Amino acid sequence: MIDGNTPAPPLLVLDFDGTVCIGDAPVWAYAEAVIAGILDHDDAAGSGLDSGLRARLGAFLDGEPGSPAYADGYAAVAELAAGHADEELLQRAYQHSRRELAGGRLDVSAPEGLAGFLDGLAGRVERVLVTNAPLDGVTETLQALGLADSIDRVHAEARKPAGWAGLLPQLLDGRDPRTLLSVGDIWGNDLAAPLAAGCATALIDRFGHRAGPAHLIAPTFPELYPGIAAWAQDPIAFALAHPVDRTAPSPVPSA
Repeated sequence: MIDGNTPAPPLLVLDFDGTVCIGDAPVWAYAEAVIAGILDHDDAAGSGLDSGLRARLGAFLDGEPGSPAYADGYAAVAELAAGHADEELLQRAYQHSRRELAGGRLDVSAPEGLAGFLDGLAGRVERVLVTNAPLDGVTETLQALGLADSIDRVHAEARKPAGWAGLLPQLLDGRDPRTLLSVGDIWGNDLAAPLAAGCATALIDRFGHRAGPAHLIAPTFPELYPGIAAWAQDPIAFALAHPVDRTAPSPVPSA
């Protein structure tokens, strides 16, 4: 528990894929592994799915108008392969993409200026990475992206969104929930549970799908830096200045 005589620092909780680590190469590695698995099992079905899945995934990732509003690229692949790929194949394909990421064979990057921004919060905010990905791959990628020293602790295989039920009380540990800010690109996984618990939230809305309400919303992580900095300076004042209707079907604009 937190020592009542020592104020606990605010917690900046960051997602990994699509937040701290950006780039579509891991999704394409996943897609290619899914397609290969389908071809191995049923060549006729796979050959018919092959080009269509790639074209539709590319359209989604490029933000083409009219593309379905999938949660992210991984969800797009799973839905596009529905009926052809079972859960076991999808898991094997995901693990393949993680191994490729861990091996440094995929082209990913950090959002512009992220290391400097996080380093500027050091000592004032605890910087926590919470991801559904396995630790293998995350650790290596943080190192490669120059972010290893900009993160204070990592919670891997968090099983979001269900995993928040146990993880949020552990993270808060007696804190006012407004002193936790969760940042992510999938509203249902990264923001819904923290928001319901009274925490601050920041949504990276790459495709403009407006999946749910948040205190801060922007298409890219760097556009959220000023709002996050304001929260870090005074989380309670920030929360009072950025009320969110948690029952609203669509989010409020970013401030």
